Amino acid sequence: MVRRIGMTVLLAAAGAMLASCASFEPNPLLGRWAMASPLAPGLVLGTYEFRRSTMTAFGVTQDVEYSVDGNNVLVIPEGIGIGIEVTIDEDGKARLNDPVTGGLLTLRRLRS
Repeated sequence: MVRRIGMTVLLAAAGAMLASCASFEPNPLLGRWAMASPLAPGLVLGTYEFRRSTMTAFGVTQDVEYSVDGNNVLVIPEGIGIGIEVTIDEDGKARLNDPVTGGLLTLRRLRS
C-alpha cells in the first residue's frame, strides 16, 4: 500500500514536470548579437548577449525575464518594468520594436 502511494506520487510529479516542460516555447533570441542602425551603416553600436535569465549589454549584466510568442520576444529587465520587444527574422537578424528607437535599431546574430 505504501509502495503504491509512493509510486503514484512519483508518477504524478513526473507528469507535472513533463507538462510544464512541454509548455515552454524555445527562445530564439538567446545568443550573441551585434546592434546596428541604418543611420550609421557598418557601425556596430554594441554587442549584446542574451542568456536564459540574464542579458549583457555594454559590459553590464542584468537579470531579465522573457515572454516568447513565436519569433516575437519581450525582454523584461528586472526592476525596470519596461520591456523591449524584439522580432527575430529568418535571416539571422532581429528588429528592436520600441517607441524610443522607432524600430531603427537592428540586431545581427554573431557566431559563438
